[in-house]
Amino acid sequence: MKKVIIIITSVVVGLFILIRIPLNLRSNAYYYATHMPHNSKQYPFIPVLLGHWLPASYVSGYKAENTGSTRGPIKIDLTKRNIQRTGDLIEVDENSAVYSLKPSGQITGDNYGLYFSNNGKVQNEIKQNMPNYSRKLIYDELDYVQNEIKQNTPKPKVNLQWIWNIWFKIHYR
Repeated sequence: MKKVIIIITSVVVGLFILIRIPLNLRSNAYYYATHMPHNSKQYPFIPVLLGHWLPASYVSGYKAENTGSTRGPIKIDLTKRNIQRTGDLIEVDENSAVYSLKPSGQITGDNYGLYFSNNGKVQNEIKQNMPNYSRKLIYDELDYVQNEIKQNTPKPKVNLQWIWNIWFKIHYR
């Protein structure tokens, strides 16, 4: 009888732990994404923008909004205005980071940006003749966003970083 109780208790506790692992990974996705090892010019928080809500307090100075449909997946867009000049804008989503320069008095301006692969690595540039100052500004802003998320996300109660790293390599190839 004692063996049966121990086995049943072990199964219940094991199932509880197995159910909690995906919930932990989902609710702490930004923490794990910003704390995982990654190459230069790779931003692991970028693919997490699709499907995970980003609180505005994680990225100060940026406006985080869901641009997905009301019934569809969450698609977070980060925007910031007046970075270097009045009217300029940077927009970051799960596919690209675009810097739009609108000089005063002009209706249209130049757009410069980067495209990302599925794992957040910079794949190519939107315009091949992007000025160096725009390229540097975009990379600086991406580094800033990644550092802000890293500093402002709460640490999970149970750190499953190693599981996240394996899952990220499999899921985001």
